[in-house]
Amino acid sequence: MTLKQLEYFLEIARMSSISKAAQNLNISQPPLSMQLKSLEDELETYLFIRDNRNLQITPEGELLQERLNAIFALLKETKQEIKALSVNREMILRIGTIGSVNNRLLPTIISRFRREYQYVNFLVMEGTTDSVFANLLADKIDLGFVREPFNSSGFHSIYIQDPALLPDEKDYFVTIAHSHFYDDYFNGSNEKNLPLEALRNKPLVIHKRYRELLLNACRKKGFSPHIVCENGEIQSSLSWAQAGIGIAIAPYTSAVMNTDPTLIKKRLDSIFLSPRVCLIWKQSTKLSPETLALLAMI
Repeated sequence: MTLKQLEYFLEIARMSSISKAAQNLNISQPPLSMQLKSLEDELETYLFIRDNRNLQITPEGELLQERLNAIFALLKETKQEIKALSVNREMILRIGTIGSVNNRLLPTIISRFRREYQYVNFLVMEGTTDSVFANLLADKIDLGFVREPFNSSGFHSIYIQDPALLPDEKDYFVTIAHSHFYDDYFNGSNEKNLPLEALRNKPLVIHKRYRELLLNACRKKGFSPHIVCENGEIQSSLSWAQAGIGIAIAPYTSAVMNTDPTLIKKRLDSIFLSPRVCLIWKQSTKLSPETLALLAMI
């Protein structure tokens, strides 16, 4: 569960109506209903009894509401105490991140955070998932944004919902290339999905983290992929695709960094790993109040 889900629950409980809560929260009703169902599924209980007119909170929902009111009151008090301590104070929060997060998500998160914690400055170290892990282990950074798959042993992690995706939608792989790389398969059609078999004998540009995943998937389809470039940066894959060297394969949330209108994206079938972005930190690290406040905003 996330703080956002819990805030949504409290508003639904206050209004006894999903539609009224959605209006107050300035979001549409279907995503709000989906968030409530996700919370109930995780708690394995109903929080409301539904009828045609309104919602009646269950005993389990009343307990959750009571506890959350206390938690959010304590969180508000903590924020006020932190702000009182922040007069003439400065600190540096060290963050490691992959390029797609640094270019798209992190600035928005930090902008919101600094409205309340203006005394916090940042040291951002951009790199690969592997380098972020290395910097965490060496205590060079406090938090790290990485992309699955990774070894989570010894780390806490939280999933980052990318705004490029729909609520609860999982990331997926896409191909990015100039249109002529698709012509012999689609014959000019606007089909958005690309079967894996269509990559047979095509020049591919991939991130090294997904090499084994791609090899195994292609072998199951009866062919070996023609990899012309294997690199450690998604931006490099996009640049090679832009230069017309081949078809780049990347997670959708990384591919949206591409601003070249001549490049065509196709959703790649048959590769089912969900390459999620996660925020991680060492289990042995005691996080500062400011770092905890940043986590609460995500």
